[in-house]
Amino acid sequence: MSALHVAVLNTFKSQGWVYQEVAGREVVESGFDAFHGRVLAHVQSFAEANFVTVVANASVVVPANCRTRVAELLMRANKDLLLGAFEMEWDTGQVMFRQGNVFSQQHYDQSLMAGLIHNAVGEMDRLTPFLGEVCRTRMEMLPLLDLPALLKREDLLPPAPEG
Repeated sequence: MSALHVAVLNTFKSQGWVYQEVAGREVVESGFDAFHGRVLAHVQSFAEANFVTVVANASVVVPANCRTRVAELLMRANKDLLLGAFEMEWDTGQVMFRQGNVFSQQHYDQSLMAGLIHNAVGEMDRLTPFLGEVCRTRMEMLPLLDLPALLKREDLLPPAPEG
C-alpha cells in the first residue's frame, strides 16, 4: 500500500467517515448523506503520479430519453466550475462529478484531501435537483425546457454550510 493511499485512509479516519476499501486496488468508497440524498464517492490513489481522484456519483440515473438534455445541462454547469467537471456515462445514464489533485511527493495534505471529497459530494448534491427536474419533464416538453433558467433557480440549491 502506497504512502499516498495511507494518507487517504487516514483522512477518512480523521474525519470519522465510514468507508470500504476495494480489494486489490488503492480505492476507497463511501456514501455521504447530503441535503438532496445519498452521494456515493469513489476515491482512488495513483501513487506513481502522486495523484488522487475523487468521483461523486448521482443517485439519479438518467433515462435514455433525457440524456441529450442532461448532457447539455452538465455542459452548462461545467462552464461555471473552477475545479472538477460533471460527466455522464452515456450508455448507463450515470452522472458523476470528477476532480483530482497532484500532491508533492511525500507531502499528502489531509485537509486538502478532505476538501476534495467535500467539494465533490457538495457539487453532486448541488446538481441533483436540477437533474431531477430534467428527468421529470415530460418527453414532449423536454425540447422547450430552458436549461439556463433552470440552472439559475436558487430554490433548488442546498443551504450554504454553516461556518
